[in-house]
Amino acid sequence: MLVRRWFRILTLVMLSGALGVAGCSRDHGTAPAQFPTEGDVFLDQFGSGVTFQAFLGSKLDAVDIDLTQTQAGTASLNVIVPDSGDPSGSYAGGAFTTTIGRNLSGFDALTFWAKASRTVTLNVVGIGNDNTGTSTYTAEMNNLELTTTWTKFVLPIPLPEKLTAEQGMFYFAEGPEGGAGCQIWFDEIKYEALGTVTSPSADLGTSSRTLEVGEVDTLGYVDVSLNVNGLPHELRAMPGYLTFTSSNTSAVTAGDFGVITGVGQGAAELTAKLGAVDASGSISVTVSAADAAPTVAAPTPTAAAADVISLYSDAYTDVAVTTWSAEWDMADVSDETVASDNVKKYSNLAFAGIEFTTPTIDASAMTRFHLDIWTPNSTAAPAEFKIKLVDFGANGVFGGGDDKEQEISFSATTAPALATGTWVSIDLPLVSFSGLTTRAHLAQLILSSDQLSTIYIDNIYFYDAGEPTVPTIPAPIPTENASDVISLLSSIYTNVPVDTWSAVWDAADVANFTIGTDSMKQYTNFNYAGIEFRTSPINANTMTHFHMDLWTPDPTGSPVVFKVKLVDFGADGALGGGDDLYDELSFDHTIMRTGVWVSIDVPLSSFVDLLTKDHLGQLVLTAPSLNTVFIDNIYFYDSGLPTAPTTPAPAPSQPAADVVSLYSDVYTDVAIDTWSAPWDSADVATYMVGSDSTKRYSNLLFAGIEFKNTTIDASTMTHFHMDLWTPDPTDAPAIFKIKLVDFGADGAWSGGDDVEHELTLDESTMNTGTWVAIDLPLGNFTNLTTRAHLAQLIISGDPNTVYIDNVYFHK
Repeated sequence: MLVRRWFRILTLVMLSGALGVAGCSRDHGTAPAQFPTEGDVFLDQFGSGVTFQAFLGSKLDAVDIDLTQTQAGTASLNVIVPDSGDPSGSYAGGAFTTTIGRNLSGFDALTFWAKASRTVTLNVVGIGNDNTGTSTYTAEMNNLELTTTWTKFVLPIPLPEKLTAEQGMFYFAEGPEGGAGCQIWFDEIKYEALGTVTSPSADLGTSSRTLEVGEVDTLGYVDVSLNVNGLPHELRAMPGYLTFTSSNTSAVTAGDFGVITGVGQGAAELTAKLGAVDASGSISVTVSAADAAPTVAAPTPTAAAADVISLYSDAYTDVAVTTWSAEWDMADVSDETVASDNVKKYSNLAFAGIEFTTPTIDASAMTRFHLDIWTPNSTAAPAEFKIKLVDFGANGVFGGGDDKEQEISFSATTAPALATGTWVSIDLPLVSFSGLTTRAHLAQLILSSDQLSTIYIDNIYFYDAGEPTVPTIPAPIPTENASDVISLLSSIYTNVPVDTWSAVWDAADVANFTIGTDSMKQYTNFNYAGIEFRTSPINANTMTHFHMDLWTPDPTGSPVVFKVKLVDFGADGALGGGDDLYDELSFDHTIMRTGVWVSIDVPLSSFVDLLTKDHLGQLVLTAPSLNTVFIDNIYFYDSGLPTAPTTPAPAPSQPAADVVSLYSDVYTDVAIDTWSAPWDSADVATYMVGSDSTKRYSNLLFAGIEFKNTTIDASTMTHFHMDLWTPDPTDAPAIFKIKLVDFGADGAWSGGDDVEHELTLDESTMNTGTWVAIDLPLGNFTNLTTRAHLAQLIISGDPNTVYIDNVYFHK
């Protein structure tokens, strides 16, 4: 949940401002023999040495002392929870910490009084978070109901004997509810020895995880319950409160604070005690051989040293890097050597913070960013790898109000494409980081992935490549026969009349631009451009495809989108005459590129709502994020190939009793949650071929078909079948991939028992313009070791448009 992420991720950065009573500075020498036993946090004033530190991203001035609203004594703490969208912070929250640890082992609970200006649900309160990123005894309660009346709350300590030197006295967090903030008051925050805290218990649940030999991992929060005055109080506590035991220490060892280590191949069950009480549940751990590692070095950089600012490379002199793994990140880093080349290895990666704050980097004169990455992990969808650059602004500090940042994602379908077991060179124009509008005080590089737990990186640098601001070579020369083309703009063909290349209602400036003998259009101040040919509408009924070439010097990374709209004015030839039809296609960062010609070539059938094409009168181009665009070779053409099937797929002949059908007019289909999951990159529609229904996928990169709510048991099935039709080229290197995913007995993604396998079909199987029957033995999906809880079918590949039918498993 969001609140938990605040404390595991965002709260690990301590802010310089603090509210409270200043105490002694932390002693970095010999620890005192005995820590204070005072339990006061706030009783009319802050306890000795207690300060309040606001969490990162919260409203920094949310907490103040109130002398009017009190439960007891003369003062309380007033918290202002901001409304949604408040620029001062998205929530209120922070930690009450001490400069010198407290010995709280003589108490059994933290108690406090609270009320609010209206009835709200307080997201979280807790103990043991000292806001340094090194907390080991955090425990929290969630969703406390606050009313307008003072109420006393008790947070029992899971195991008081652990808190002998604790600096994290109390913390809380609350965001706006229903978009509105509120006021909250706290009073009488203190530790007490109630004597009524009984019946401690802990529940590990039942889960599984995998480690590699030599891999170290940390267990997550544990559910803890204690009775206070006979009433149960539920908490989430860090594993440091428990003592873990491994059933097989030759495979897994369990250390303090929930740290486990894979020491040898095998399996072990982890159990635990909360003090002397056995925790329920267990954690199954399987240890496998260590992941593969690169055996060859990353490619040697070729940029001239004079044009480079290097963070890490044997080829250059590196600038100073403050840390390769910031205290607030979630990753482990080590120095490795690959074929005599120094590299950085990140393991247990969620996100890694690389900081170069003293000094920051001025990359204003640089044009590109480079990084080489190698991973042993699967890079198939939905795996992503993200790179974020952060500029701290002229004040050189994070959160100073002038920070800029931008993150770019990479997958198996981006350019460059992620790959497993090989070095991938990511080389990007810095303008692709569109939100990074200043680069004079770069201070952070953040690498993250939810799927790639191990990566090796090398050759991280900025450099000046002398990027052009206008194209220096013409667009590719078209090769379609002139007799099959209707051209609006091209030096190769005879162009039809165009009324205007920038309509009076658009938001762009247009000019002619010439490279040699090739003439094109240059748009500046581009937002959207209206190209009209209403006087002589185009009849494109016999055409099958639309083509245009595009070049831009501007950033094209996500979320930049370039849109192409075609408008048919209908038989009356007038806009708004009642018979107009139009459709718009979008092209994102997977298609768009900076500084190179991009050819947009799509079947006209992709404009699904453009049901008539005999009175085309407008072409509208839209891209609010692009300032400058060059276009050339805009035309319609007949490819000579059908764009949609005209006959149905062959009717299946398998007996219905031997079939589990996802989609077929011949069988009764099982329930499908979605034919296009929110995380995929494809558009789907139902397409009729006569009386036979099919699924048409356009803009296909990868499509997620899910049946998670009612998983499929295909244990007795032997084959998977699908009929496929595409109008697109299927010659090499075109491929089409089919992946099946089984969620395992828990029926949940990432539950630890998922299995999957993907098969790739090439030109030996694929064919253009005809139905292809794909009938695959399930045994070919070798890694799909269980098929009792199938939940996903993922299709991907090079064809832009595919039609599928008769999707089923059979004996």
